[in-house]
Amino acid sequence: MENTNVKILEKQPSTFCVTLPDDSDRIDCAWFNPIIGDKIEGLVNKNKTNRKNVKLGIIADVNGGKRLPKGTVIQEGEGADSVPYVRATDVKNLKINLENAVKIPKEIHKIIQNYQLKKEDLAITIVGTIGEVGILEEDAEVVDFTENIARIRVKDSSIMSRFLLYYLDSEYGKIQTEKFFVGSLQYKLSLQSCRNIEVYLPFDKNKFDIKKQRQILNTTDAIFKEAKSKFIKSKKLIEEAHIVIKNKINLSMPQASDKSETYIKNLDLILDGRLDALFNHPLRDKLLNILKKYPNKKLGDLVKFQDKNKIVPSDYYRLVELEQIDEETGRIVKYREVPELGSEKVLLKKGSILISKLQPEKGKIAIVSDEYDGCVGSSELIPIVLNSKEISLEYLWVVLRSDYILKQWEYQLTGSSRMRIGPNEIKNTIIPIPEKRVQGKIVKEVINKIKLIDITKKDAEELVKKAKQKFLNLLIS
Repeated sequence: MENTNVKILEKQPSTFCVTLPDDSDRIDCAWFNPIIGDKIEGLVNKNKTNRKNVKLGIIADVNGGKRLPKGTVIQEGEGADSVPYVRATDVKNLKINLENAVKIPKEIHKIIQNYQLKKEDLAITIVGTIGEVGILEEDAEVVDFTENIARIRVKDSSIMSRFLLYYLDSEYGKIQTEKFFVGSLQYKLSLQSCRNIEVYLPFDKNKFDIKKQRQILNTTDAIFKEAKSKFIKSKKLIEEAHIVIKNKINLSMPQASDKSETYIKNLDLILDGRLDALFNHPLRDKLLNILKKYPNKKLGDLVKFQDKNKIVPSDYYRLVELEQIDEETGRIVKYREVPELGSEKVLLKKGSILISKLQPEKGKIAIVSDEYDGCVGSSELIPIVLNSKEISLEYLWVVLRSDYILKQWEYQLTGSSRMRIGPNEIKNTIIPIPEKRVQGKIVKEVINKIKLIDITKKDAEELVKKAKQKFLNLLIS
């Protein structure tokens, strides 16, 4: 640790005070937390002859990505003239996920083409949710990446990228990123701090021991493989939950056609005032025609927007951001405590349904439960309140997460780099309304699927914990 006096108060072990060294410009608790410091120091001081401690910047090139030029149009579809652009949200579950990465035109790519990812590169998130790591497993001709992640490219052939990935995702990697990040409203981790992360590696005969790395990985990967099978099962259950409403309501969905096709009718332009090709896509017209043949109402006739309530000043606030809503199960999963808000927020009230304005077609829709009553939420969330006896709250939540609704929203997004939906589009969303008995069956089946998803994901997460602990045990033994 730094040359700092740390005193643990006897009656409050979780409280400590420090005397700052002359050369320190950090006064926050994360930097001087003795628990974090002791763990890092314990690792650094392990003087095993078959292990070596080295800074990440020595064994790998650590570089940032590039922000898109203002006004860049993001494309969701594939195309010969589009390039994947990896953002922090695409670094998840130890992978860099190209499947869900947004696409940018090749003309924009040429502007930022010096910021590329290639196979075996690692990425670590350095803004917002800090320290998520992933590896690019596939060959890809061109992959751009955002400034909110750092690219880690191993430059020593005797170090395996996947071994480094597991280390950075381990307790020792995580506590260091926790120590290094700064900020209150939005956490940040500098590139230099990434380079200063202490890495502990097998070492033999004056070089890094790649054979030992393989042995550790083989044992660890066997457990990860079992966890992966659980996650695949969970994914299948999620897909089954999404098609429950389609089976009960029995309405067909129009098949996808060429995304480059545009469809503009004079009547639509007069009534809706939207000139963009996405809004006037033929699939949107087909979907609306299908829904209008079934008993339905516009969402604005079933709900009202939650009243704006004044947020009472407090020493700290329980903040729910977009990334804290699980789009797979449609629930808030956690909040974080912040000392100040800094920008406009919404007050969360029990029984409201939250709809993400930002890319709502992804399914970030959740009911505010008792646990999150009184929290504050991102201004990207729109709280709505049920205002009709024709449907139940639970049915509304389920149907809003169905393809019938998410596809409507997909064709009504506006914006360039960050696609959003507006209040008018939300109010005009067509909601299919089956009889109450069918609504109850739909809700029951979806909730039962989610219970199975919870069990399966919990099993998978326990296996991941086991794999991580096995990796550490083999590394430090």
